[in-house]
Amino acid sequence: MLVDLHCHTRPRSACSALEPIELAYLAAERGLDGICLTEHDRSWAHDELEALRAAAPIAVFHAVELTTDLGHILAFGLPSTAFSASAREVAAVAEQCGALLYLAHPARDGLLRVTRETVEYFVSVESVNGSDSRLQNIAAAGLAKGFRLPGIGGSDAHTADEVGRAATRFAGRLTSDADLLEALRSGAYEALLLG
Repeated sequence: MLVDLHCHTRPRSACSALEPIELAYLAAERGLDGICLTEHDRSWAHDELEALRAAAPIAVFHAVELTTDLGHILAFGLPSTAFSASAREVAAVAEQCGALLYLAHPARDGLLRVTRETVEYFVSVESVNGSDSRLQNIAAAGLAKGFRLPGIGGSDAHTADEVGRAATRFAGRLTSDADLLEALRSGAYEALLLG
């Protein structure tokens, strides 16, 4: 199953030009089996997310991209009450509730944001980002080797052209956020650059 683990839609992510249902249909047309909505510092309301899932032609998962003092974090399974600009605070709650944190686009802007703290706070990094350069993705994939879990892949889509550039391949079928979290926790996945 191919899932894009890093997507943004409007109006929740002001920088995105994509409507949620448009993103789902584009992803399906480009061969993806699922998308994960990772809006900037915002969570989806449960009823709105369920309505989108019912209308979408592929699986729709939900996480968040947090802006923190250690960079952007892709957080899976984190309750919205734990959203914070402090990576230390986010990591403490993630450990308590079983959420998984990945450092997003860790080689962007020439900064390799890996310190003792990043290795302690994050289970891994986004090793393939469809909006980053080849060299940035090579550097990020190298960084992933120092973490507990493999790196993940996502397009970081904000526009139609960016949809489906990268994804994460899972062996089994995922149908819920709980399934996604369990599949990530298992480490049985692979980040892929698709286009």
